[in-house]
Amino acid sequence: MKIRTFIATASLVASGSLMAFSGSAQAALYTTCVGDGGAVTVSNDLVVPAGKSCTLTGTKVKGTVTVEAGADLVAAGATFNGTVTVKENAYLDLTDTTVKGALTTRSAFGAHLEKSSLKAVDATKGFVYAVDSTLGGNVSTTAGELYVSGSTLSGSLTGEGNQYSDVYDSTVKGALTIDGNTLGGVFCASEVYGVATYTGNADNLQIGGEGLLGSCAGASYFGGDLKITDNTADAVLDNAIVRGGLTATGNNPVLVVGELARIRGAVTGDTAAAGKSLARSAKKAAPQDRGADLAAKATERAAAARADAGAAGDSGL
Repeated sequence: MKIRTFIATASLVASGSLMAFSGSAQAALYTTCVGDGGAVTVSNDLVVPAGKSCTLTGTKVKGTVTVEAGADLVAAGATFNGTVTVKENAYLDLTDTTVKGALTTRSAFGAHLEKSSLKAVDATKGFVYAVDSTLGGNVSTTAGELYVSGSTLSGSLTGEGNQYSDVYDSTVKGALTIDGNTLGGVFCASEVYGVATYTGNADNLQIGGEGLLGSCAGASYFGGDLKITDNTADAVLDNAIVRGGLTATGNNPVLVVGELARIRGAVTGDTAAAGKSLARSAKKAAPQDRGADLAAKATERAAAARADAGAAGDSGL
C-alpha cells in the first residue's frame, strides 16, 4: 500500500511537510500516490511525491493535482476537477483525460496531452505536446518546445522564446503569437481567427505550404491580420488565405510569398516572390519531424514511469 492521506495545516503543506495534524481550522486534506491507481474518487488534493511515479486509470480527483520535482504522473480516462501543477523535471502524460482547472508547468520535463480536454495551459521550460485535444483557455509556453496537432484551442496560443512552435491541423480561435523562437516554427493546414504575429524568430518559418521543417499538404487560413516582422529566419508564406492585411517589415531575409498565398487585405513591407526552385528544394530535402522527436521523448519517459509505478505496486487508489 503506497497511498497515504494527510491532514496538515496550510503552512506545513506549503513547506512540504508530511506531518499529520487534526483539529486545525486551517487543516487541508491531501493524498499521495505512488504506484498504480484505479477507477476510484479521491475527494481531496492528490500529490505525486518527488522522484516517484503514479499511474491512474479512470480515477477522479476532486481537488488539485501536484506532480512534485522529478516525479511522473501518467493518467488515462481520468478526471481532475481542480488545477494541475507540474514541477521541475517532472512529467505529465494525459490520455482521454479531462482537466477542469488550469495546467501549470515550471521547468518540467514536459507535458504530453492526447485526446484530452483542458482549460488554460501555462508552461515555462519543458515541452508541451498536444495531440487531438481540446484546450478551452489560453495556452502559453515559454523557453521550451511547443507542438500542437489535430487540436482545437478556444483562446489564444503563445510560443515565446521557445526552441520552436509548431501547429499542425489545428484551430486557434483567439490570437496566435510566435515570438523569439530560435528554431522558428510551422503553421500547417490550420486556422487562426485572431491576429497572428510572428516576430523575432530565427532559423526557419514555414507558414503554410511545404517546407524544410515538415510536410504540409493542406491549406491554412488566417481570419484576421498576419504580422511577420523583425525575423532573421528564412520565412515563407504559401498555400494560405489571409482575410486581413499582411505586415512584413524588418525581416532579414525578406519574407517569401508563394504563388498559393492569397492576401485579401493590404500588404505592408517587403516581400519576395517564391522562385521555382522553392517547391523542388523543399521536396528534395528530408523535412524535420519534430513531432516524432517529441513523441519518442514522451513515450520513453511514460514507459519508465509505468515501470516504476508497476514496481511500486498497487497505490491503494
